[in-house]
Amino acid sequence: MRALVVIAAVLSLGASGRSSTIAVSASHIVTANPDSESVSILDASTRAVVSELRLRATPQTIAIDGARAFVALREGSVAVIDLATQRVERTAHIGVEPFGVATGDGRLYVSDAAAAVVHVVDAATLARIATIPTKESPRGLALDAQRLYVTHFRSGEISVIDTATLAVTKVITTGADSNLSEAVVLANGRAYAPQTRSNTTNQALLFDTTVFPIVSVLDLTTQENLPRERLAIDIVDRPSNMPTDAVLTSGNVMYVVLAGNDAVSVIDLATKKTKVKQLTVGKNPRGIALSADERFAFVNNALSGSVSVIDTATNAVVETTAVTTIPLPPDILNGKILFYTSADERLAKDRWISCATCHPDGGTDGRTWFFRDGPRNTPPLFATEQSMPMHWSGDLDELQDVESTIRLIQAGSGLASGALRCMPACDRDAPHTGVSQDLDDLAAFMRTLRAPRRTFETTDASRRGAEVFARANCASCHSGAFFSDGLKHDAGTGSSAQERKGSAFDTPTLRGLFDTAPYLHDGSAATLQQAVAAHVSTLSAAELDDLAAYLKTIPFPQLKRRAVR
Repeated sequence: MRALVVIAAVLSLGASGRSSTIAVSASHIVTANPDSESVSILDASTRAVVSELRLRATPQTIAIDGARAFVALREGSVAVIDLATQRVERTAHIGVEPFGVATGDGRLYVSDAAAAVVHVVDAATLARIATIPTKESPRGLALDAQRLYVTHFRSGEISVIDTATLAVTKVITTGADSNLSEAVVLANGRAYAPQTRSNTTNQALLFDTTVFPIVSVLDLTTQENLPRERLAIDIVDRPSNMPTDAVLTSGNVMYVVLAGNDAVSVIDLATKKTKVKQLTVGKNPRGIALSADERFAFVNNALSGSVSVIDTATNAVVETTAVTTIPLPPDILNGKILFYTSADERLAKDRWISCATCHPDGGTDGRTWFFRDGPRNTPPLFATEQSMPMHWSGDLDELQDVESTIRLIQAGSGLASGALRCMPACDRDAPHTGVSQDLDDLAAFMRTLRAPRRTFETTDASRRGAEVFARANCASCHSGAFFSDGLKHDAGTGSSAQERKGSAFDTPTLRGLFDTAPYLHDGSAATLQQAVAAHVSTLSAAELDDLAAYLKTIPFPQLKRRAVR
């Protein structure tokens, strides 16, 4: 009996002490519905939806503590929900861009991806206790009795925070190529972090030598990465793309959510990491949680608006419950599904890679890849149509030209029929617009990609930087609302023998530079100062610092959400 009590206590901590898009208590299941800007509350016994609460903001992750659920909202707040009354108790501003939320010992821990901090808040009053600086892009959270584990999205590193001193005591690397890390689960003296490895050192890329889905493993006692225990999902269970979340039963069976494959991989860790089964769930699953008795696993399918219920005894999906109606026009919803999935072989050979693998949520993976054009730093896709052409070489003149990416990089058969219309280049061949409804839908979704809202204080340095920008005539190329003239220029940065399309590059927008390091077409500039110095040699170190301060204040453009038709 005592053993059962201990297991129940640990699982209870896991439900409240870890961030995920779905959270479970003894009485309720709560899901985050980002496109609906809502959360759904289900009865844990019947799995019936008892309420859907509109939040008018984008829910990221959820944690449950007793009778309350805490929801991190992308726009800068945390909502507190009374599960008994199914009402929003209050909403409090917490930071710039909250992502992960976890609760324990009367505290709420919130990762702020934009500010690179973790906020510590009194769970009862939401009064701020502390703000802990971390490395960039903190996202997933998991809490044990003494420490908080924090994933870093692009680096794959995991910060360890002492909950007594509220300070980072260690940063653990899971490998220089680790990426896309937004969840961590603690069990059996280990931390398990679903991630994607980015094979950027390979200069002869094929679709299946580009990215590799993994679960990194840390020893909670020694605080060390355990590469020999790392779970290579691409070996254990193909096809698999973009693992985003996981849970582990007391029987050592792991359920890994594969966001790109619309599936859950079931893996027995006790028998040398052998595959038990791959289960098909809904579109773009992003989170998973276990019931208190481990009888069921619940999967939140972001683009189906549903929860899949997995019977852990039979490892079968026994039920699917609709939790929201996604309020997107049919063309945009279809385009979004196409953007996130690799399950369709028109998009990816062997169902290996999706658009979102390199452009997570429309942003950037922070990597430089060796493509047939040469080394190319991944740009964000926010408001891309307003700063055409696309590609560093400026050779895509319509959004539908991403058909070339689908065929040449993802090795899919393509969304359009017939030959690729990119001979000798996409901007000098017949248009792809109108030749495929799915391709047009993908372009329609790309037009809606919105960056997080950011505001920046004007400082003395940024004011001086604006003057440097004008004095150095930066606007001769970086002009207009999107700080780009839409033309190609040879700025002297493309002299490498690896360049195969010449040394002239499309003028990139200057919006969002605070979140798109490294810089230049080949990612050779780690800082904005280095990027500017590669173009302009007449500025002093102080002027470069001031100019960088100004450039970091130029936000991504904000687009209005397209109305439902």
